[in-house]
Amino acid sequence: MDIYYLRNASNYLAWNHQLFLPLGMGSFLRKRVSGFDIIHVHSFRTYQNVMVRQFARHAGIPYVLAAHGSAPRIVRKKVAKKLFDIIIGENVLHDAAKLIAVSRAEMRQYEAMGVPVSKIAVIPNGIDAGQYSRLPDRGQFCHKHGLHGRKLVTYIGRLNSRKGLDTLLKSMQKITELRNDVTLILVGPDDGYREQVKKMTRQMSLQDHVLLTGLITLPHKLEVLVDSDVVVYPGAFEIFGLVPFEALLCRRPIIVADDSGCGEIVSEARAGLTVPVGDADRLCAAIRCILEDPESARTMTERGRKYVLEQMDWTRIAAETERLYCDAISESPRRTKLKAPILS
Repeated sequence: MDIYYLRNASNYLAWNHQLFLPLGMGSFLRKRVSGFDIIHVHSFRTYQNVMVRQFARHAGIPYVLAAHGSAPRIVRKKVAKKLFDIIIGENVLHDAAKLIAVSRAEMRQYEAMGVPVSKIAVIPNGIDAGQYSRLPDRGQFCHKHGLHGRKLVTYIGRLNSRKGLDTLLKSMQKITELRNDVTLILVGPDDGYREQVKKMTRQMSLQDHVLLTGLITLPHKLEVLVDSDVVVYPGAFEIFGLVPFEALLCRRPIIVADDSGCGEIVSEARAGLTVPVGDADRLCAAIRCILEDPESARTMTERGRKYVLEQMDWTRIAAETERLYCDAISESPRRTKLKAPILS
């Protein structure tokens, strides 16, 4: 595999506005695009995708697009996103030979933007199960933070306003009115919402029941997961989300929002509990159910773990992606003859 790096024009624009401008990309594509069988682009509203569409159409090379949840105009810069779509974005989307959706939730997003179902393939993200084959002993995270004897309700992800953290805190407030041995662990980097979380924690008198750890990565994240009594993923507009499936590989029970991509998978596999987005009462009830009925939770978790191992293995995901490449190439007007076999 040959890998080429192109220097970015401005790290400020990249970090603060998600605007990546690789220098020399036009020259690179002009020289090499005719030698490609297929191009795979990621995310949606990017300079790279605009360039790829231009050169791919001129050379008759099909391209596959994986938006990774970036297609809807939600959260920030909605006006800018709409302008991008009107000027060029819709063409980038509709000129793709195939589109990859990581869940049926994302498939519906594509359909809402006018993409034909025949162009969309649902291929979930993969997980390297080997990273979770040797788990740390329970108790290490609790020992570091003085949490022995506590029941841990864990959230892992960015501290963002659309991640359902307000609902999670409200449900914790209800739980602490019924039992005093539960601690909410919030693991992840600040995405502009940490101070609001701290403010809500004070307002709800949850200071003794909430721990914000900041970002924790592998292998230390395994210590958090192993010590968790339940892992909660309550955000809206989540087209996939790996955390619940990582938790299942660590044999920890999960609760997810029912409007998310992982929510539909969890329901289909009967791998955990799902609750409506924003419903603190239902979330509280689900957390209590798992804490108070560990045997039923264990049954769901083992079923979910088996599903992840069978359905989200990278070998399986790679094979499905390769088949999609072959379909896109065979359906291309140019009908490119492969220079090397994709499928073994």
